[in-house]
Amino acid sequence: MSASAAIAFVAVKPSGPLLLGKVDNKSAINKFREARAQFLRNKLALPGPEREGGPTAAADEEYANRAYPAAYVPFELTRTAHAAWSHATARALARATQPLAQWTLVGPSSANDPDVLTFSGAPYTTSGRVTGLALAPNCSQDHCTLYLAAAGGGIWKTNHALDTTPSQNWHFISGSFATNAIGTLVIDPTDPTGNTLYAGTGESHASADSEAGFGIYKTTNGGDTWTHLAAHTDVPAGTGVNCNAIFGTGGFRTAPAYSGPAFDGRAISSIIIDSNNPNVIYVGSTRAVRGVSSVLSGGVVTLAPGLPPYGLWKSTDGGATFTLLNYKDVCLNPTLPGDAGIIQSSFGSTRGVNRVEF
Repeated sequence: MSASAAIAFVAVKPSGPLLLGKVDNKSAINKFREARAQFLRNKLALPGPEREGGPTAAADEEYANRAYPAAYVPFELTRTAHAAWSHATARALARATQPLAQWTLVGPSSANDPDVLTFSGAPYTTSGRVTGLALAPNCSQDHCTLYLAAAGGGIWKTNHALDTTPSQNWHFISGSFATNAIGTLVIDPTDPTGNTLYAGTGESHASADSEAGFGIYKTTNGGDTWTHLAAHTDVPAGTGVNCNAIFGTGGFRTAPAYSGPAFDGRAISSIIIDSNNPNVIYVGSTRAVRGVSSVLSGGVVTLAPGLPPYGLWKSTDGGATFTLLNYKDVCLNPTLPGDAGIIQSSFGSTRGVNRVEF
Protein backbone atom coordinates (compact mmCIF):
# COMPACT_ATOMS: atom_id res chain seq x y z
CA MET A 1 0.00 0.00 0.00
CA SER A 2 1.37 3.45 -0.93
CA ALA A 3 2.04 6.38 1.40
CA SER A 4 -0.98 8.19 -0.05
CA ALA A 5 -3.20 5.24 0.76
CA ALA A 6 -1.75 5.12 4.23
CA ILE A 7 -2.61 8.74 4.89
CA ALA A 8 -6.07 8.33 3.36
CA PHE A 9 -6.68 5.33 5.60
CA VAL A 10 -5.96 7.37 8.70
CA ALA A 11 -7.76 10.52 7.57
CA VAL A 12 -11.12 8.93 6.68
CA LYS A 13 -11.37 6.60 9.63
CA PRO A 14 -14.68 7.55 11.39
CA SER A 15 -13.05 7.78 14.80
CA GLY A 16 -10.06 9.75 13.51
CA PRO A 17 -9.19 12.82 15.55
CA LEU A 18 -8.82 15.07 12.51
CA LEU A 19 -12.50 14.76 11.56
CA LEU A 20 -13.98 15.13 15.02
CA GLY A 21 -12.28 18.41 15.85
CA LYS A 22 -11.69 17.51 19.48
CA VAL A 23 -10.76 20.22 21.92
CA ASP A 24 -8.42 17.96 23.82
CA ASN A 25 -5.28 18.18 21.68
CA LYS A 26 -3.42 15.54 23.65
CA SER A 27 -6.26 13.05 23.24
CA ALA A 28 -6.49 13.81 19.52
CA ILE A 29 -2.77 13.32 19.00
CA ASN A 30 -2.79 10.05 20.90
CA LYS A 31 -5.73 8.78 18.87
CA PHE A 32 -4.00 9.72 15.63
CA ARG A 33 -0.84 7.92 16.71
CA GLU A 34 -2.78 4.81 17.65
CA ALA A 35 -4.60 4.79 14.30
CA ARG A 36 -1.32 5.10 12.45
CA ALA A 37 0.32 2.41 14.60
CA GLN A 38 -2.61 0.08 13.92
CA PHE A 39 -2.24 0.66 10.20
CA LEU A 40 1.45 -0.24 10.36
CA ARG A 41 0.64 -3.39 12.34
CA ASN A 42 -1.92 -4.38 9.73
CA LYS A 43 0.57 -3.72 6.95
CA LEU A 44 3.19 -5.95 8.51
CA ALA A 45 0.62 -8.76 8.61
CA LEU A 46 0.02 -8.55 4.86
CA PRO A 47 1.47 -11.37 2.73
CA GLY A 48 3.50 -10.96 -0.45
CA PRO A 49 4.75 -7.71 -2.02
CA GLU A 50 2.35 -5.53 -0.03
CA ARG A 51 4.47 -6.16 3.04
CA GLU A 52 7.59 -4.02 3.40
CA GLY A 53 9.76 -5.55 6.08
CA GLY A 54 13.36 -5.14 7.10
CA PRO A 55 15.15 -2.94 9.63
CA THR A 56 14.48 0.26 7.66
CA ALA A 57 10.76 -0.27 7.02
CA ALA A 58 9.66 2.05 9.82
CA ALA A 59 12.03 4.80 8.67
CA ASP A 60 10.87 4.40 5.07
CA GLU A 61 7.24 4.67 6.14
CA GLU A 62 7.96 7.70 8.31
CA TYR A 63 9.72 9.47 5.46
CA ALA A 64 7.02 8.60 2.92
CA ASN A 65 4.30 10.00 5.17
CA ARG A 66 6.29 13.16 5.84
CA ALA A 67 6.99 13.72 2.14
CA TYR A 68 3.47 12.94 0.86
CA PRO A 69 2.17 13.85 -1.70
CA ALA A 70 5.68 14.48 -3.06
CA ALA A 71 8.38 11.83 -3.31
CA TYR A 72 10.84 13.88 -1.28
CA VAL A 73 10.91 16.48 1.50
CA PRO A 74 11.62 19.91 -0.04
CA PHE A 75 14.46 21.88 1.50
CA GLU A 76 12.12 24.83 1.91
CA LEU A 77 10.15 22.87 4.50
CA THR A 78 13.26 22.26 6.57
CA ARG A 79 14.22 25.93 6.39
CA THR A 80 10.75 27.14 7.36
CA ALA A 81 10.48 24.57 10.15
CA HIS A 82 13.82 25.70 11.56
CA ALA A 83 12.78 29.36 11.32
CA ALA A 84 9.48 28.63 13.05
CA TRP A 85 11.24 26.76 15.85
CA SER A 86 13.74 29.59 16.34
CA HIS A 87 10.90 32.12 16.49
CA ALA A 88 8.90 30.02 18.95
CA THR A 89 11.84 29.45 21.28
CA ALA A 90 12.75 33.14 21.19
CA ARG A 91 9.20 34.07 22.21
CA ALA A 92 9.21 31.46 24.96
CA LEU A 93 12.48 32.81 26.34
CA ALA A 94 11.13 36.35 26.28
CA ARG A 95 8.03 35.33 28.24
CA ALA A 96 9.78 33.02 30.70
CA THR A 97 9.45 34.02 34.34
CA GLN A 98 11.63 31.21 35.68
CA PRO A 99 15.17 30.16 34.73
CA LEU A 100 15.37 27.46 32.11
CA ALA A 101 15.81 23.93 33.38
CA GLN A 102 19.33 22.57 33.23
CA TRP A 103 19.76 19.17 31.63
CA THR A 104 22.27 16.65 32.90
CA LEU A 105 23.84 13.94 30.75
CA VAL A 106 22.97 10.51 32.12
CA GLY A 107 25.10 8.58 29.64
CA PRO A 108 26.55 6.58 28.24
CA SER A 109 29.44 8.92 27.54
CA SER A 110 31.68 6.30 25.95
CA ALA A 111 31.23 3.28 23.71
CA ASN A 112 33.30 0.34 24.89
CA ASP A 113 33.23 -2.66 22.56
CA PRO A 114 34.15 -6.03 24.15
CA ASP A 115 36.72 -8.27 22.52
CA VAL A 116 34.10 -10.69 21.17
CA LEU A 117 32.81 -7.95 18.84
CA THR A 118 36.13 -6.85 17.36
CA PHE A 119 38.19 -8.14 14.45
CA SER A 120 41.40 -7.83 16.45
CA GLY A 121 40.08 -9.78 19.42
CA ALA A 122 40.88 -6.93 21.79
CA PRO A 123 38.42 -4.52 23.43
CA TYR A 124 38.45 -0.92 22.31
CA THR A 125 36.61 2.38 22.72
CA THR A 126 34.89 3.59 19.57
CA SER A 127 33.18 6.80 18.49
CA GLY A 128 31.23 8.32 15.66
CA ARG A 129 32.87 9.86 12.60
CA VAL A 130 34.83 13.07 13.20
CA THR A 131 34.95 15.33 10.14
CA GLY A 132 36.91 18.26 11.51
CA LEU A 133 39.19 19.44 14.32
CA ALA A 134 40.08 23.10 14.88
CA LEU A 135 42.71 24.01 17.46
CA ALA A 136 42.75 27.61 18.68
CA PRO A 137 46.11 29.44 18.74
CA ASN A 138 48.01 30.06 21.97
CA CYS A 139 47.22 26.59 23.26
CA SER A 140 48.76 25.73 26.63
CA GLN A 141 48.55 22.88 29.13
CA ASP A 142 46.22 24.89 31.36
CA HIS A 143 43.99 26.30 28.62
CA CYS A 144 43.72 24.73 25.19
CA THR A 145 40.57 25.28 23.14
CA LEU A 146 39.69 22.55 20.68
CA TYR A 147 36.62 22.38 18.45
CA LEU A 148 35.35 19.07 17.09
CA ALA A 149 32.96 18.55 14.17
CA ALA A 150 30.99 15.31 13.97
CA ALA A 151 29.52 13.76 10.85
CA GLY A 152 26.06 13.70 12.37
CA GLY A 153 26.50 15.15 15.84
CA GLY A 154 27.15 18.85 15.37
CA ILE A 155 30.05 20.84 16.84
CA TRP A 156 31.60 20.41 20.28
CA LYS A 157 34.07 22.52 22.24
CA THR A 158 36.47 22.02 25.12
CA ASN A 159 38.88 24.47 26.74
CA HIS A 160 40.99 21.66 28.18
CA ALA A 161 42.11 19.64 25.16
CA LEU A 162 45.42 18.75 26.83
CA ASP A 163 43.84 17.65 30.08
CA THR A 164 44.90 14.13 31.00
CA THR A 165 41.83 13.44 33.13
CA PRO A 166 39.10 11.21 31.67
CA SER A 167 36.63 14.09 31.32
CA GLN A 168 37.53 17.09 29.19
CA ASN A 169 34.18 18.88 29.66
CA TRP A 170 32.98 18.99 26.06
CA HIS A 171 30.09 21.34 25.28
CA PHE A 172 27.66 21.21 22.36
CA ILE A 173 27.71 24.62 20.61
CA SER A 174 25.78 24.20 17.34
CA GLY A 175 22.23 23.90 18.63
CA SER A 176 21.11 26.79 16.42
CA PHE A 177 22.05 24.98 13.19
CA ALA A 178 19.45 23.61 10.80
CA THR A 179 21.40 20.33 10.66
CA ASN A 180 23.86 18.33 12.75
CA ALA A 181 25.73 17.02 9.69
CA ILE A 182 29.10 18.78 9.60
CA GLY A 183 31.57 18.43 6.74
CA THR A 184 34.41 20.71 7.80
CA LEU A 185 35.40 23.21 10.48
CA VAL A 186 38.12 25.87 10.20
CA ILE A 187 39.45 28.78 12.23
CA ASP A 188 39.90 32.15 10.52
CA PRO A 189 43.70 32.61 10.30
CA THR A 190 43.31 36.40 10.47
CA ASP A 191 41.77 36.25 13.96
CA PRO A 192 44.58 35.88 16.53
CA THR A 193 42.09 35.01 19.27
CA GLY A 194 40.87 31.91 17.44
CA ASN A 195 37.26 32.85 18.15
CA THR A 196 36.24 33.17 14.49
CA LEU A 197 35.28 29.86 12.91
CA TYR A 198 33.49 28.67 9.80
CA ALA A 199 31.47 25.45 9.84
CA GLY A 200 30.54 23.82 6.55
CA THR A 201 27.48 21.59 6.88
CA GLY A 202 26.78 18.38 5.01
CA GLU A 203 29.06 15.35 5.20
CA SER A 204 31.01 14.77 2.00
CA HIS A 205 31.64 11.06 2.59
CA ALA A 206 29.64 8.26 1.00
CA SER A 207 28.45 6.61 4.20
CA ALA A 208 24.95 5.19 4.32
CA ASP A 209 23.95 7.86 6.83
CA SER A 210 25.85 10.82 5.35
CA GLU A 211 23.49 13.78 5.14
CA ALA A 212 23.48 16.87 2.96
CA GLY A 213 23.71 20.27 4.59
CA PHE A 214 22.43 23.83 4.65
CA GLY A 215 25.46 25.94 3.89
CA ILE A 216 28.03 27.65 6.09
CA TYR A 217 27.78 29.02 9.63
CA LYS A 218 30.17 31.58 11.11
CA THR A 219 30.94 32.52 14.70
CA THR A 220 33.10 35.36 16.01
CA ASN A 221 32.80 34.51 19.70
CA GLY A 222 34.00 30.94 19.92
CA GLY A 223 30.65 29.32 19.17
CA ASP A 224 28.44 31.23 21.62
CA THR A 225 26.39 32.48 18.66
CA TRP A 226 26.42 31.66 14.96
CA THR A 227 25.42 33.46 11.76
CA HIS A 228 24.26 31.62 8.66
CA LEU A 229 26.01 32.96 5.55
CA ALA A 230 23.67 33.94 2.72
CA ALA A 231 25.99 32.36 0.12
CA HIS A 232 23.83 33.43 -2.83
CA THR A 233 24.92 32.51 -6.33
CA ASP A 234 23.77 32.91 -9.91
CA VAL A 235 25.18 30.27 -12.24
CA PRO A 236 24.25 30.41 -15.93
CA ALA A 237 24.23 27.28 -18.01
CA GLY A 238 27.85 26.48 -18.87
CA THR A 239 29.59 24.88 -21.79
CA GLY A 240 32.88 23.83 -20.25
CA VAL A 241 35.79 22.15 -21.99
CA ASN A 242 37.06 18.61 -22.22
CA CYS A 243 39.19 18.47 -19.09
CA ASN A 244 39.35 14.71 -19.44
CA ALA A 245 41.50 15.02 -22.55
CA ILE A 246 43.72 17.66 -20.96
CA PHE A 247 44.42 16.06 -17.61
CA GLY A 248 42.87 12.61 -17.92
CA THR A 249 40.94 13.19 -14.71
CA GLY A 250 37.60 11.86 -15.91
CA GLY A 251 34.07 12.84 -14.99
CA PHE A 252 34.27 16.57 -15.74
CA ARG A 253 30.85 18.21 -15.78
CA THR A 254 29.60 21.63 -16.79
CA ALA A 255 27.35 23.57 -14.45
CA PRO A 256 23.58 23.82 -15.05
CA ALA A 257 21.77 27.13 -14.68
CA TYR A 258 20.97 27.87 -11.04
CA SER A 259 20.08 30.81 -8.79
CA GLY A 260 19.84 30.59 -5.00
CA PRO A 261 21.89 29.39 -2.01
CA ALA A 262 25.13 27.85 -3.23
CA PHE A 263 25.26 24.96 -0.77
CA ASP A 264 21.73 23.93 0.21
CA GLY A 265 21.34 20.21 -0.32
CA ARG A 266 25.05 19.70 -0.89
CA ALA A 267 27.99 18.80 1.34
CA ILE A 268 30.98 21.00 2.12
CA SER A 269 34.33 19.27 2.31
CA SER A 270 36.73 22.23 2.41
CA ILE A 271 36.79 25.88 3.47
CA ILE A 272 39.84 28.12 3.12
CA ILE A 273 40.03 31.71 4.36
CA ASP A 274 42.56 33.98 2.67
CA SER A 275 45.20 34.77 5.30
CA ASN A 276 45.55 38.30 3.89
CA ASN A 277 41.85 39.08 3.44
CA PRO A 278 39.15 37.28 5.46
CA ASN A 279 36.49 38.38 2.98
CA VAL A 280 38.00 36.03 0.41
CA ILE A 281 36.73 32.51 1.02
CA TYR A 282 37.19 29.35 -1.05
CA VAL A 283 34.79 26.44 -0.61
CA GLY A 284 34.80 22.94 -2.05
CA SER A 285 31.36 21.34 -2.26
CA THR A 286 30.36 17.79 -3.14
CA ARG A 287 27.25 16.02 -4.37
CA ALA A 288 26.10 14.76 -0.96
CA VAL A 289 25.33 11.25 -2.13
CA ARG A 290 22.56 10.62 0.38
CA GLY A 291 20.92 13.96 1.03
CA VAL A 292 18.39 15.05 3.63
CA SER A 293 15.68 13.56 1.45
CA SER A 294 17.01 10.10 2.25
CA VAL A 295 16.73 7.68 5.11
CA LEU A 296 19.40 5.61 6.79
CA SER A 297 20.23 2.67 4.50
CA GLY A 298 16.64 2.67 3.28
CA GLY A 299 14.95 2.66 -0.08
CA VAL A 300 14.25 6.39 -0.31
CA VAL A 301 17.35 7.78 -1.99
CA THR A 302 15.87 10.39 -4.34
CA LEU A 303 17.62 13.73 -3.99
CA ALA A 304 15.47 16.83 -4.11
CA PRO A 305 15.44 18.41 -7.61
CA GLY A 306 16.85 21.82 -8.44
CA LEU A 307 19.94 21.54 -6.24
CA PRO A 308 22.90 23.87 -6.82
CA PRO A 309 25.90 22.70 -8.82
CA TYR A 310 28.90 21.51 -6.87
CA GLY A 311 32.59 22.24 -7.24
CA LEU A 312 35.03 24.98 -6.29
CA TRP A 313 33.53 28.28 -5.12
CA LYS A 314 34.95 31.70 -4.28
CA SER A 315 33.52 34.60 -2.29
CA THR A 316 35.03 38.09 -2.09
CA ASP A 317 32.43 39.56 0.27
CA GLY A 318 32.74 37.34 3.33
CA GLY A 319 30.28 34.72 2.16
CA ALA A 320 27.35 36.89 1.10
CA THR A 321 27.75 35.70 -2.49
CA PHE A 322 29.75 32.96 -4.19
CA THR A 323 31.01 32.34 -7.72
CA LEU A 324 31.49 28.85 -9.12
CA LEU A 325 35.07 28.80 -10.38
CA ASN A 326 34.86 25.61 -12.42
CA TYR A 327 31.91 26.92 -14.45
CA LYS A 328 33.95 28.65 -17.15
CA ASP A 329 36.05 27.09 -19.90
CA VAL A 330 38.98 26.53 -17.55
CA CYS A 331 40.62 23.37 -16.24
CA LEU A 332 42.73 23.41 -13.09
CA ASN A 333 45.45 20.81 -12.75
CA PRO A 334 45.19 18.93 -9.43
CA THR A 335 48.94 18.26 -9.48
CA LEU A 336 50.11 21.78 -10.36
CA PRO A 337 52.58 23.12 -7.76
CA GLY A 338 51.89 26.66 -6.75
CA ASP A 339 51.96 29.41 -4.18
CA ALA A 340 49.28 31.38 -2.31
CA GLY A 341 47.76 32.49 -5.58
CA ILE A 342 47.37 29.01 -7.08
CA ILE A 343 44.47 26.76 -6.12
CA GLN A 344 44.84 23.05 -6.63
CA SER A 345 41.63 21.09 -6.91
CA SER A 346 40.41 17.59 -7.70
CA PHE A 347 37.96 18.39 -10.46
CA GLY A 348 38.07 14.80 -11.68
CA SER A 349 35.58 13.60 -9.07
CA THR A 350 31.96 13.43 -10.18
CA ARG A 351 31.01 14.09 -6.56
CA GLY A 352 32.68 17.50 -6.54
CA VAL A 353 35.77 19.01 -5.00
CA ASN A 354 37.26 16.83 -2.30
CA ARG A 355 40.33 18.87 -1.45
CA VAL A 356 41.36 22.50 -1.73
CA GLU A 357 44.88 23.72 -0.97
CA PHE A 358 46.87 26.93 -1.13
